[in-house]
Amino acid sequence: MGHQDARVIEELCRQARTLCSFAPKFSQKPRAVLGKLLAEIAPGDLSRSFLSLGGAESVEAAIKICHQYTGRRKILSRYPAYHGATAAAMSLSSGDPRSWAQESSGVQRVPVPSPYCYRCPFAQTYPECNLQCAEYVDRVIEMEGGGEHVAGIILEPVTGANGIIVPPMGYMVRLREICDRWGILMIVDEVMTGFGRTGRWFSVDHWGVVPDIMCLAKGITSGYVPLGATIVRTPIGDHFKNHYFSHGATYMAHALSCATAVRVIQLYQEENLIERSARMGEHLLAGARRLQKRHSCIGDVRGLGLFVGLELVKNRATKEPIVPLNGLIRSGSNPKRQVAERLLDLGMIAMSANPSNIIAMAPALTVTEAEIEEGLRIMDTALEVADRYVVE
Repeated sequence: MGHQDARVIEELCRQARTLCSFAPKFSQKPRAVLGKLLAEIAPGDLSRSFLSLGGAESVEAAIKICHQYTGRRKILSRYPAYHGATAAAMSLSSGDPRSWAQESSGVQRVPVPSPYCYRCPFAQTYPECNLQCAEYVDRVIEMEGGGEHVAGIILEPVTGANGIIVPPMGYMVRLREICDRWGILMIVDEVMTGFGRTGRWFSVDHWGVVPDIMCLAKGITSGYVPLGATIVRTPIGDHFKNHYFSHGATYMAHALSCATAVRVIQLYQEENLIERSARMGEHLLAGARRLQKRHSCIGDVRGLGLFVGLELVKNRATKEPIVPLNGLIRSGSNPKRQVAERLLDLGMIAMSANPSNIIAMAPALTVTEAEIEEGLRIMDTALEVADRYVVE
């Protein structure tokens, strides 16, 4: 929604004057209305929501739901990926330097690779690869005991902080088939990609896939106040009508957050911001590809909607990263950080501090073509810093 939208602020204040908070076991109007809204916009029969205070909490709830619903412990997670700062969420964040210090929690994690076509872990090329990244998941589930031992798989449909990795066509559909074959739950982490970021309400909508559990945050309130949501399919929700859900949180479904979310979702609809994201995203992606032609430090450009990434390399032929993975988290200067500093000097913020060689461009859904062009001009200047590190 952009910063300080007066309509969002007014709704937040109106709710504060009415009721700030209430005991979580009791309902209140904003919570009820939000639950109804989420059921209307979520894909398929995702209809029951557990409301928490952020992305990591939404993932924690999803893990507990998965364990308690299936009675199994093993959860597959892809690498690279980041699912949050709490213990279980971070232990599922394979291949992200932030997870290196958190190796143990209540989850039996089984890592599998992402559909990273630019750096295919199977050294193949799409579509001749026949989606080996998905078929490998199928084999891993079998080797880990199949549906008797594996509870589910968690994934970002479009990997966020670790590279804006967009899966090839057919991948998500095949993954859904694999989950159905083994009777395991598909958990999608849409904390970054939900609510129009990729040009659809949720990124899974691009492939017509309905997950079993969906984790949301960030865009649900446009960041105005903290809120997370874990939405499950109707049969899973019905299960917990008659089975105790061993979880809880004092600020679950906080009234201020729910009221804000309701107004934000209404504005997404009234202003057609989801459709706008798709339209403006085409403009942004085309501009990013123009940058790639001008700067030899850009190895790959990819994205969906207003979620576009530039992957920086030392050499396009070898695809050597401009900064090694362990160098990204060390103090001191590196080429990517220098680009970030140059961007700040020029008056623009980009998501460039994430633990990958990606610089992400993710403007507000209200962005104009003129603002996109201004941002591209600034990025064009800043990338000159990275070009100095290219080795031909």
